[in-house]
This record gives sequence, C-alpha cells and structure tokens, in this order.
Amino acid sequence: MEFEDRAKERLEVVDKVLDEYEESLGLPAYSAGFHESSMREYMKMSREQMEKLTVEECAEAALLLGGFSFYLQRSYNRELSRVNWCTSSIKTMISGREGQYSGSWDSQYQQAVREDGYASKMNRIKVYAQQRADRLTYLANSVRNLSDLFVNLQKAKISRT
Repeated sequence: MEFEDRAKERLEVVDKVLDEYEESLGLPAYSAGFHESSMREYMKMSREQMEKLTVEECAEAALLLGGFSFYLQRSYNRELSRVNWCTSSIKTMISGREGQYSGSWDSQYQQAVREDGYASKMNRIKVYAQQRADRLTYLANSVRNLSDLFVNLQKAKISRT
C-alpha cells in the first residue's frame, strides 16, 4: 500500500501543478464531470427533432455542445499528461536495470517494472490513464461536429426568414 499511496500522491502533485498552469493561462478550474443535463438531449435528437428547433434552441444546443467538446478535450489532455508523466517516471526509475533480465527489450522493461513496487504501481496508473484517454479519443471532435451542425441549422433557419 505504501507504493500505491506515494504514486497517487505524486500524481496529485503533478495534476495540481498542471491545473495551476492552466489557470495561469486564464482557463477556469477543471471540474470532473460536465453537469449540463440538457446537453445530453441534444446529443440524442433525431434529424426530425433537430429541424423542429427554433433559432434560439439551435444556438443553445451549439453552445452547450461546444462547451462539452472543450470539456472532453481537456479531460483527454489530462489523461494524456498522466500517461506521459508515468512513462517518463518509470523510465527514470528503472533505467539501467533492464539489462539484468533476458528477452526482448520490451520483456526486459516489463520485468524491471514488475520487480520495482513503485514502478509497478506507476505502470498501473499509466495503463488506467491510457484506457481513459483511449475512450476519449476523437470524442471532442465528434461533439464539436455536432455543435457545428446546430450552428449550420441555425444559419439555415435564419436565411429562410
């Protein structure tokens, strides 16, 4: 449990430093979870339902979905920075010890990681963060495309009047 606690504490410090950096750029504080439930309704709409929306409702949908796209991209970036931090930390920790093991370089690397309790915990954090990042890949762009669809629908409705 000692290694697990230390690894999580280090990750929290890294996250805090990166959060402070984002805030120094003018970004609002990161909040886990997007709490706009009406956004989900816009994502589930059929084409017929979309076409029945007013110009104002299209603008609201585009705004909410654009915000959600930003949130998804930011979440992806957070996970990717965790993966990169873990990868770098693990390489530093086991550097030079891989040669003690036999097999391919990847096999040697994995054996060295497995034998070091802290590196092993860092590797679990890395795998978890990579899985989360993989799930988020391209979602921000997909939601942004949906937001753009509502913008275009809004423009079409305005031009018809």
